[in-house]
Amino acid sequence: MKKVCIVGYGAIGPIHAMALEKTTQGRLYGVCDIDPARRRACRERYGAVEYDDFDAMIRDDEIQSIHICTPHYLHFEMIKKALAAGKDVVAEKPLVRTRLEWEELRRLPGADRICVVLQNRLNPCVQRMRELVRSGELGAVKAVRGILTWNRDEAYYRSADWRGKWETEGGGLLINQAVHTLDFFSYVVGDVCSVRADMCNHTLEGVIEVEDALVAHLKLRCPSGGPSEHDKSVKQNPCDFGLSSRQEQGGSAKDKGFGRGIAEIGKDKEQVRGVFFATNGYGENSSPLFEISLEKGVARYMDQKLWINGELAAEDVPAAAGKDYWGSGHERLIQRYYDEGFHFSTEDAANTMETMFAIYEDAARGGFGTEKGVLRN
Repeated sequence: MKKVCIVGYGAIGPIHAMALEKTTQGRLYGVCDIDPARRRACRERYGAVEYDDFDAMIRDDEIQSIHICTPHYLHFEMIKKALAAGKDVVAEKPLVRTRLEWEELRRLPGADRICVVLQNRLNPCVQRMRELVRSGELGAVKAVRGILTWNRDEAYYRSADWRGKWETEGGGLLINQAVHTLDFFSYVVGDVCSVRADMCNHTLEGVIEVEDALVAHLKLRCPSGGPSEHDKSVKQNPCDFGLSSRQEQGGSAKDKGFGRGIAEIGKDKEQVRGVFFATNGYGENSSPLFEISLEKGVARYMDQKLWINGELAAEDVPAAAGKDYWGSGHERLIQRYYDEGFHFSTEDAANTMETMFAIYEDAARGGFGTEKGVLRN
């Protein structure tokens, strides 16, 4: 049985602790947090050993696995140190804040041991949609859309100094809230191969530096039916994100009224169009919508239910704790990691990470965030 230490016991750390209770091969041993009240709460409920210093904690040989549940700007360095100390790592999103960090992370010895917390992939509805695409039972995919309308107001961003800043959060809506919906495109349908995107800050000017809304037009390399085709394309011809500006094609992108360049991630003859819209400026946190149009029908995922051609095909398990729209995927992911040795690796997360950075880079070419140095290189 592996002894586990949760690092960061704020909003999501307690969800990890509850999930660990359900495993047979993982045991919550310690909690590391700079807040004494948070450490005490974990100790009183689970008997966890308290640590207030990360560097001292990773030197404890009793600890074999570390869960990174801290603010974004701490993730990369903590992951590096934990791997160097020989620990297993379970890391919340985002793994990193910038493309440079991402490229370095992928080269680290032991990076394949990182369990990336993409818990919504294990939702029953998401699994059924993925199966639907790969089986080809409703024919080829024609189009895909994802919509996220949530609310993050001024009070939310004022509640923690690291939120809403390029340097410490790495972005806003996309890197923090919308990335899980973005992940459905590559996980359920197929690798994203090109991106055109715009971002803006409609509702929180003067409060945050980062985006509160985005729209992205995507092209996806989609399996024509059957997992072997998809697996072959990923392994033999992986998407390679490289940015090419419209300015290179003659004339200024802004002069043509587009205000951006084009992010190309490899080239492929057969591509499916996708549209992704997200905002944190809605009045409430509504359930995300993810919809796939196929030759013989439509699969629509919303309100934790999957409808295929108007008939209920699957339902997610309600969350036992936390926000209801978080779902219950944490429990399944953590249980399978410790009891079955299953995890989503950095390579499994690669297309989603690359797509996220491409969206930021493409939006920056249109002017959003460039004055803050968000354009990643």
